[in-house]
Amino acid sequence: MKKVLSALLILSSFLLLIPKLSNAQQIPSNINIGNIQNVDVSSLTDAQLLNFYQQMQENGFTVQEVGNIARARGLPQAQAQLLVTRLNQVAASVGGGQDGQNGSGNQGRDDAGMQLQYSELPPVEQELLVSELRRLVEQRNEEEVMRQLDLIIEEGFPIFGESIFAGSSQSFEPSVDIPTPVDYVFGAGDVVEIEIWGAAEERYSEEIDPSGNIRIPRIGPIQISGLRYDEAKAKILRNLKQIYSGLNLTNPSEGNTFADVSLGDVRSINVSMIGEVRQPGSYTVSSLSTVFNLLYAAGGPNRSGSWREIQIIRGDSIAYTFDIYDLMIYGDQSDNIRLRDQDVIKIPPYINRIQLTGEVKRPGLFELEEGETLGDLMDFTGGFSADAYKDRIIIHRKTNIQRSVADVNWPDGSDFVLRNGDEIEIGSIVDRYENRVSIEGAVYKPGDYELTDGLTLLDLIQKAEGVTEDAYLDRGIIYRSMDDLMLESIPFSVRDIIEGNADDIPLRRNDLIRISSRFDLRETLTVRVSGAVNNPNRFEYLEGMTLEDAVFLADGLRDEAAAYRVEVARRVVDGDTRVKVNQIANIYEFEIDENFSFQGSDGEFELQPYDMVFVRTKPNYQEQLTVRIEGEVQYPGEYVLERRDARLTDLIRQAGGLSDFAYPAGASMDRILEITTRRVEIDREGSEGRTQTLNSLNLENVNLDRFETVNDTTYTPVGIRLDDALDDPSSIDDIRLQEGDIIRIPRNLQTVRVEGGVLQPVTMRYVPGRGLQGYIDNAGGTTDRGQRHRAYIVYANGEVDRVRRFLRIRSNPDVEPGATIIVPEKPAGREMSPQERIGLASSIATTTILFLNLLDRLR
Repeated sequence: MKKVLSALLILSSFLLLIPKLSNAQQIPSNINIGNIQNVDVSSLTDAQLLNFYQQMQENGFTVQEVGNIARARGLPQAQAQLLVTRLNQVAASVGGGQDGQNGSGNQGRDDAGMQLQYSELPPVEQELLVSELRRLVEQRNEEEVMRQLDLIIEEGFPIFGESIFAGSSQSFEPSVDIPTPVDYVFGAGDVVEIEIWGAAEERYSEEIDPSGNIRIPRIGPIQISGLRYDEAKAKILRNLKQIYSGLNLTNPSEGNTFADVSLGDVRSINVSMIGEVRQPGSYTVSSLSTVFNLLYAAGGPNRSGSWREIQIIRGDSIAYTFDIYDLMIYGDQSDNIRLRDQDVIKIPPYINRIQLTGEVKRPGLFELEEGETLGDLMDFTGGFSADAYKDRIIIHRKTNIQRSVADVNWPDGSDFVLRNGDEIEIGSIVDRYENRVSIEGAVYKPGDYELTDGLTLLDLIQKAEGVTEDAYLDRGIIYRSMDDLMLESIPFSVRDIIEGNADDIPLRRNDLIRISSRFDLRETLTVRVSGAVNNPNRFEYLEGMTLEDAVFLADGLRDEAAAYRVEVARRVVDGDTRVKVNQIANIYEFEIDENFSFQGSDGEFELQPYDMVFVRTKPNYQEQLTVRIEGEVQYPGEYVLERRDARLTDLIRQAGGLSDFAYPAGASMDRILEITTRRVEIDREGSEGRTQTLNSLNLENVNLDRFETVNDTTYTPVGIRLDDALDDPSSIDDIRLQEGDIIRIPRNLQTVRVEGGVLQPVTMRYVPGRGLQGYIDNAGGTTDRGQRHRAYIVYANGEVDRVRRFLRIRSNPDVEPGATIIVPEKPAGREMSPQERIGLASSIATTTILFLNLLDRLR
């Protein structure tokens, strides 16, 4: 059996080998770019691929370019991709590295982590990044900043000109709604439109066939493929003369028949993009397309590509070169030629790359050709910015051994020839003035002034149109920078300088003169009005302000104002401030009648700074206080309290009494609790402080823990005993009501709720006489963490009671309808890990051994 299996394996291996041997015989002995579309890539040997790779290197092609050419020549996509993969493997085996990955970071997204991966920016591009983003931020161009940041995150700092191709996903195809260009060359597939009018009228629409001819009835084929538009037009008109004798080719206006030739539908051509381009490949475009149209469609040069020497290969030679800078900077389209079928556009690596940072209009990375100078570079950047310091342009250069630096001034150094890798820095002018003095404060025209020869302090004050009326004339200050840049102050009398009673002071560069206002040298004077006024506030004190003025500024009195009691509190200012006195304020009382007029001369009472005016409230004035009652009463709704000491039973009476279905023992009440964090600070106050706060609010039976989450106005439950209050009105159970209270009267309750640490939280019917433990048992008993001995009960009226123990005797609270029994749970304990168990066991064992050794020694 084993021999049979071995024979089958040998036979199958031989059968698999036969097709490979037959295919190997069909492989061309000399593989090159010309016949690569006929090659079965999977059948190529490593030796053949190595030989082809060496030829490719000699001709200056990269692996990616070879793949693009193979696809353009008709090699299937799968075969072209396999060719690129195998050539990269050959390149790696001979030490060349994979194409497109030498010297560059792996930029893109990792499928597993979906995170950006890119190499750190070189120092050159880091400096450019800071410079460019600073410029954009100063211009407040937020959209451009975000676009630049996105580009930087993807692939590094942008090169000058890349913004042109930022929207290359949009259409940038040539327009066909234009007159036929004179230099357009006809080819197979173009449609020629011929129109005849005058003595004869006719219209022809003929497509150029693969042979390059158009066929006009009664004339025959006309060869126009490869001719320019003007040449083809002349040839067509000469042939039309055979059947239209009225055509005058020498002087068309003298004939009686006229003709015109134009381009109709244009043909499609195939152009390949290779080299350092963002999206290499084969493109099918209109025959009107130019080099720039293809560059835009392909996304432009990549970070290694040249912008100055883009090659258009036609046949086996370079037909034209295109410089994008000519188009971007000068608008020169002389080299932006129209493409032909089978043209190849190759973008080689850049020539010389220069870094430019600092005060220019367009900082960035620029490409220069051999021999181009600093002046050429400044033309590319658009010139210097307004803050540029042109007397010293710093150029950092890399030599074969080390770095060097050169200082160049502008414009003398405009002919300085730049090299690859030069780093040029253009600084800003010094941020200081050579002839400035400043004046500020109590003058009519504060600001900066020119320091002229012989300018003095008085001259500057006069230039500032003099001092204002509130100027403090006894003292001014000159702040002056000394030779070591330390500041000194020079005092002077403003009055003496103006009146000529003191020597004038010559000014120096950067002197700052400060003349203060009298109001700057004293505290702001105010008067405060509070109490029962419409606009209680603090107002600026004015000379001669009276009590009537202050009340008027506060927008008059409110309805609850006690006009017969207006008080003014004034500070006591003792002449001898060295001794403390007992009295700290004087109080003055005044009256106002109903017509807002003061009695006698009270209204003319003159106020002083910092006086405090109080308008008291009428003792019996009280806004209506409303409460709400809901549930089983005759007339539920909102009610106004009739008396200050209105109680719970008074509200029941106003509501028409309880209905026949009311359950007074389950009545509950919610009360507005207005506590702020400044009045109740849980972390600083103990339980005693919290209890005092509650007592001051008259909130009986309120759970103290509710304060821990109170910051603003909220409701808190208040436990009440309505049935006891109805039995004994005005008793302690008949509590007084407050504004906003809500009383709820439920129907007869017949259930009890058990929840917490029980096996099955459940609501069950109320059974008279059943105790708390019985209800817990009916809920399945407690869980492993349930604490039966700490169970408590919340009654329908909001009161709470718990299980008590005295001398190991348990006392359970009574259960009433509507109650909720809650069984607390122990905190969930964390199970020990095996390592913790081993550590604990080891510690116990060690302690036991030490203890035994100690006992042994004691014996």
